[in-house]
Amino acid sequence: MSKVQRVALLSNPQSAGSIAELPRIRAFCAEHPHVFHYEVEEAGQVGAAMRSIARIRPALLAINGGKTTVEAALTELARLSPVLPPVAVIADGKVDALRRLLERAA
Repeated sequence: MSKVQRVALLSNPQSAGSIAELPRIRAFCAEHPHVFHYEVEEAGQVGAAMRSIARIRPALLAINGGKTTVEAALTELARLSPVLPPVAVIADGKVDALRRLLERAA
């Protein structure tokens, strides 16, 4: 039996595509304890989020947010660590896309 790998999910609920899907994403994460879900409401909070995410050393980082959130997350993560985990952007906060990513990471 394979060990379940830690996955980090950074969500920006203010992103237009994410708002409608956020309740489903929260429910999905609650059912999957190996998913570390961190929500920010503005790009200025991404630094603190990425410091928390870097501490858990995820096997995969999924980003649920717009261009500004993605850019801020990647910039901060690169500043924190020379070795980056694989990164995936969840288009419009789609839970099915997150589910597929988790299946591949397992």
